[in-house]
Amino acid sequence: MKKLILSMSLLLGALLPGWAQTTVSSSDPFAGKVKFNQETIDFGTTKLNHPVSVTFVFKNVGNTPLIIENVRPSCGCTTPSYTQEPVLPGKEGKIVATYNAAVLGEASKTVSVKFKGIDQELDLHFTGKVVQ
Repeated sequence: MKKLILSMSLLLGALLPGWAQTTVSSSDPFAGKVKFNQETIDFGTTKLNHPVSVTFVFKNVGNTPLIIENVRPSCGCTTPSYTQEPVLPGKEGKIVATYNAAVLGEASKTVSVKFKGIDQELDLHFTGKVVQ
């Protein structure tokens, strides 16, 4: 009897983590609404004080227009711009993040995007290196 209980416990312990991951991913608030080509971009290397821009392209995979309410950078060294008009179903929009590259070394930046009708923000990341 102890072996049976132990076996069942081990089996449940092995199955539950996979079930929990499936449940979490299926509750993605962006699924079926918006799809980004890339959520992380490596801009490579840029020279000090030579701003660099990255473009995040997204597609409206839902059946209602997508409206960007806000794009918030992680710091003052990054300036975002984005598609202002509603993005119709099947169409694409973009978010451009321009980094001022005023500090030498590795750069890792984030812009957070808020879509109308979706309570959660989506974080987009870009990385690279600033050299002399």
